[in-house]
Amino acid sequence: MTVGFHTASAGMYSAQRAMDVTANNIANISTDGYKEDNPSFADLLYTNVKEREAAPELKVGHGSKLGKTDTVFEGAGITETDLSQDYVLTDARNFFAVRAADGRTLYTRDGRFGLSNRGGNFYLADSSGNLVLGQDGRTIRVTDANAKQNMGVFTFRNLDGLEKSGNSCYMQTDRSGAAEAVRGAEIKQGFLEPSGTDFATEISNVILQQRAYDMNAKMVAMTDEVMQTVNSLH
Repeated sequence: MTVGFHTASAGMYSAQRAMDVTANNIANISTDGYKEDNPSFADLLYTNVKEREAAPELKVGHGSKLGKTDTVFEGAGITETDLSQDYVLTDARNFFAVRAADGRTLYTRDGRFGLSNRGGNFYLADSSGNLVLGQDGRTIRVTDANAKQNMGVFTFRNLDGLEKSGNSCYMQTDRSGAAEAVRGAEIKQGFLEPSGTDFATEISNVILQQRAYDMNAKMVAMTDEVMQTVNSLH
């Protein structure tokens, strides 16, 4: 396999991975509280080429790879719903906390909550059935459906260290640090935060990534033709 074939193949794979990220952003364009992901690329290893002692050193690249995806934690505005169980956090760095069925504590910016009947009592829960937690880490029992509930608000020192767990929820990691309670955070009742995905931007990304894939695919085909020609000369 030649260097050109390997480089183009790596480029196709990177473009496909980037397309997967963009497709997920578009799929969540209507998901409340969703934060878009941006793909970041990194160069693969370079080979040092030096034909003769006096010649300058030449570096030959071997393509790129999808190094990581960065979640964009920026405010996406608010939408009024006039529903008592809808809440929005005005600070883009803050999160609600919920308890999953498996006991894990997750964090979300999706404030579309509702009431869950547990043993004859009603508790505040998210759209997936996870129970919303107060500042003390306990579930919130609701006795007045129209009253503003006392949800806990948390933040992290390094938001980029959070790991997505699905359904607009995040898990803390060693890189994010432990959740820190936020006192006096502004919470608006009857509002929601829409998805942070911008459709026009994502469509532009689709076009760029498709062109990158096609260009690398043509390089693979061209390299294959060259190899066939060279082999036929033997």
